[in-house]
Amino acid sequence: MPTTEPEITIHEDDEGMRNLYPLAAYGDAVTDVQEAIAAAARNCATDGIGWTDVHVIKPPKITFADAGLTLDAAATALEPLMPRVRRFWSGLLGRNDPLATSQTEAHCFGFDATCFVKLEPKGALVERIWYEARTDDAARLAALRKALLAIDALSPALIADYWLDAAGPVADTVFLNAYFKALAE
Repeated sequence: MPTTEPEITIHEDDEGMRNLYPLAAYGDAVTDVQEAIAAAARNCATDGIGWTDVHVIKPPKITFADAGLTLDAAATALEPLMPRVRRFWSGLLGRNDPLATSQTEAHCFGFDATCFVKLEPKGALVERIWYEARTDDAARLAALRKALLAIDALSPALIADYWLDAAGPVADTVFLNAYFKALAE
């Protein structure tokens, strides 16, 4: 009986909505999350459904590659916490999307489309990290928390979550506790 390798498939609009950034990018990240909050209020459609314009996320200029985070170190830290999923697809969910991205050797660690961490490489380094956390499964959220802390131990990091309008250092226990409580709700 043939086995199929696991794949994570997401809608393109979900990509990069929850990010880990180097802690050195704190000012840029917090400013952009605040600008996104203001844009959402300013651009809310008059009927209350949707927006008249969207905020385009501005990633910080400083990346994990600038901080020297290697792909090998990040993968080694994540592998014991979450299974690696090599096949990753992002695009319109009908799969009839010529602009979709498909990877067969992704550096993604997680369980399914509701809970994963995605490393975006730049050669032997990690350029950026983003993740998803749309689950109320306590074990999966605990694994995600450990994964974020493992990355933070390698390279101090901060969370910039555009779904929850939250930004703060991973190492800030008060922030992290409140953040994971909000994720679980």
